[in-house]
Amino acid sequence: MENNLKKDTVSKLKALGIYQIAGGVVGLLLTVWSILNLTVISALLLLILLIAVLLYSYSIYCGILLVRNKIAGLKHSLINQFLQIINFLISGFAFKYISGVFLSFGIDLTDSFYFLFNFGISSWQISLYGDSEPFIVSFNFVALFLILFIENLKKKIDKEQLENQLALLGK
Repeated sequence: MENNLKKDTVSKLKALGIYQIAGGVVGLLLTVWSILNLTVISALLLLILLIAVLLYSYSIYCGILLVRNKIAGLKHSLINQFLQIINFLISGFAFKYISGVFLSFGIDLTDSFYFLFNFGISSWQISLYGDSEPFIVSFNFVALFLILFIENLKKKIDKEQLENQLALLGK
């Protein structure tokens, strides 16, 4: 069935795949650069670095599936984008994972009420130390856009596959 998709659909799958591969590669390169600049390494730091490497590797995997026109890549891509939609730093615990481009809007409630606006490319922050006071939550609009794009693409593919099946029945 995956071979019977329209050219427009195939090009959208490939474009999304290339985006995810590029975001993953940039993220991996930044992570490796961070590793090379470390002076002290602990077991916890190695675990955090491993998580970052796995997340960016997953993004690359999602992209490879899509470039190969594997529709299963859409399910994995949704998971990958959901991991990127909300970023937070609360009392020293942080999670931020961006593979690709981000455009985020958030709030900082640490001392007052501040609006935050950020944009950039692949980045990550994982912190497990609960000894600081910041309370920041942000929302990645690029991830939201891609989730909606993937959902629409899934519907389009389902429709195309149904049309192909009906065409085969009509022969």
